[in-house]
Amino acid sequence: FYFAGVDKWLFDVAVTVNDWCIDLATGVLDTERTRAMLHAYHAVRPFTDAETRHWQDMLRAAAYRFWVSRLWDFYLPRDAELLKPHDPTHFERVLRERVGAGALTLDLPQPCN
Repeated sequence: FYFAGVDKWLFDVAVTVNDWCIDLATGVLDTERTRAMLHAYHAVRPFTDAETRHWQDMLRAAAYRFWVSRLWDFYLPRDAELLKPHDPTHFERVLRERVGAGALTLDLPQPCN
């Protein structure tokens, strides 16, 4: 979450869901965890109409961003004692799942404008 809060909030939520609310072996969204996370978020700040429309796109964008970042670190490593590149195939699986999956019906409260 190094860059959290510096761009669209929806991106931060998508990053969190892609990391905390999935089956790690497959990248598939865990419906129960995803709904719990989004219902808790919506209790404080409901998605706008635009955010609701772009939710699936943002899940894909977040997965893509982390996949590319991991590819970069894996194949073009930097000299750093504490930097250990992560396997990029994890977020490739997540991205492929987001691209291939239909929209998850979330039964969220009505968006605000």
